[in-house]
Amino acid sequence: MKQREEDVESSAQLLSKENQSSSSEEFDYDDSENTQNWSTTQRLRHQSPLWRRLQSIPIPSWLPVRKFNPRYLIFGIVVSLVVTLFIFNPYSPVKPTQHQTDVDVSPATTEPASPTSVAPPDQSAPSKTPAASTQEPEGSGKSHTTYEPPKPESNSKFCTTWPVDENGGYNLQASDRVNKIKLDSIAPKDGWKKPAGIKVVGMVFYGRKRYVDILDCYLQQNLASNGGYFDEVWFMAHTKDEDDVAWIEDVVKRTPGYKIVGKGDCEGKKYSCMWNYAVEDKTIYVKIDDDIVYIHPDAIPQLVHTRIALPHPYAISSNLVNSPVTGMEQYHYGAIHPFLPDPSSKPSFLAAETWRVSEKEKYPDLDLLEDYDLIKTKVPYRGHPWLLISDDHYELLKTPMGKYDQNRGADPIAFGAAWKSWSIGAQQQYSLLYNLEQNKMQRYFFGRNIRYPDGSSAPNASAIVKGDVNGPGGEQTYDTGYTRYNLNFCAVWGSDIRDQLPIADDDEQDITSDIPRRIGRPFLIDTRSVVAHFSFFTQQDGITKTDLLDRWRAFANEGVCKPNNLKKPWDLMCDGFKAEGGLGR
Repeated sequence: MKQREEDVESSAQLLSKENQSSSSEEFDYDDSENTQNWSTTQRLRHQSPLWRRLQSIPIPSWLPVRKFNPRYLIFGIVVSLVVTLFIFNPYSPVKPTQHQTDVDVSPATTEPASPTSVAPPDQSAPSKTPAASTQEPEGSGKSHTTYEPPKPESNSKFCTTWPVDENGGYNLQASDRVNKIKLDSIAPKDGWKKPAGIKVVGMVFYGRKRYVDILDCYLQQNLASNGGYFDEVWFMAHTKDEDDVAWIEDVVKRTPGYKIVGKGDCEGKKYSCMWNYAVEDKTIYVKIDDDIVYIHPDAIPQLVHTRIALPHPYAISSNLVNSPVTGMEQYHYGAIHPFLPDPSSKPSFLAAETWRVSEKEKYPDLDLLEDYDLIKTKVPYRGHPWLLISDDHYELLKTPMGKYDQNRGADPIAFGAAWKSWSIGAQQQYSLLYNLEQNKMQRYFFGRNIRYPDGSSAPNASAIVKGDVNGPGGEQTYDTGYTRYNLNFCAVWGSDIRDQLPIADDDEQDITSDIPRRIGRPFLIDTRSVVAHFSFFTQQDGITKTDLLDRWRAFANEGVCKPNNLKKPWDLMCDGFKAEGGLGR
């Protein structure tokens, strides 16, 4: 009996040990030798009901593990988060290449058609790559509707001084068009030759059709297919205005070499978005504002050769007409003339398609004012011209730029009166028209041949093309000294932009001052590359009431636009103007 009780007790002890051993195996510790050194966390985990429930999750037979270990779950979550961060990181800058630009509507035709007489070309859905055409094969039966401008409104803030009819219509063929413009060139003796091994892209920050309509003639003149330097012209989509969008889409569809870039990505956003596309090696991007209204024939070749000849500067700008910095330099180098707004209170000239300022009479001496507000200069009437006082530069003291030069105030020049005043912007542009009429563009050439020391910082040599030391470019430049300059027209290597992405929302401050200061590479102005900028937003209300935009359109029609691409006004005639024969408002 006693023996039987001992056998039962032994069996119970054995069963207890087996249960204890089985329970220990369930935790599957890494090292059984460390079981005596459990941490407090391990003891809590051992006692946790949740931990036990996780242990009980069934494991499929095809997995290489024997039991579920929560460490596997934690490890999997961490790995997933890391992978997600690298793949979908929302803070990393977008760096698309030229092959990722999202719209290309370049046609397969070789000759741009006249907007007034062209048969509508074919249309298809926009391509996702720049290399593809959006034109349907001949006979596909699909065609796009030619852009039709909206009817001009009588209450528009814009008007024209050209003799349009009551509906804004204008006969472009009525004038006897002869190009009488004579401009000397600074091209080498054998002419301008586009450098080999590089791509040159014009980047137009697009938003307003009435300015780009004039710019279009200069862009086409500078296409490589027309003997210029631009391999492509990109219109960087920035507007959501349906009419402006429809107009540029129509222009691009019928113009070889034109592309729309950034559509669906950059509309309504900061300008920094557009720089994400300018990243290709051995590519010079020429950034162009949409209200550039004049480009000298030498401007783009000269700018490109200077960009190549001087690798040390971070970016190089053209010599802007209507800019606070270069405007005052032009004043001191004799490029500015004494102009003032017409003193009449109503139009005293017939409506006409004209650009030559000498065709108007001189400013009457008796109406000269000694005192007026530089910033809020009175507008005499809509569509008014500015009149030359005389060729005596002493008279400049009576003009807006002369008064500003005598008392510039405490504001930084980039944001001073020359930036705010519409009259200072207008005086610069009427002076340019006078210099063009006289063929005296050398008045704008100031600065010197700046040569930086050997070994100065420069772009990655494999990402650019080195220039010929004896070639053109860099003859007369102006170093801005890391101060802010206007970013209306400048050339930069794609690799330099890529290395500094993301560009700040204030791209002008970043590219002309902050980045150059940070990396020790200055921002330069090539004074031999002359272009005209219409207005800053601070000047727009006054400068749009002059006849300047009409004059720039007339100049382009005479000397730049092809016969099938002549430009006409978008608006009704300004109040008080009359055409020859009595038609007017």
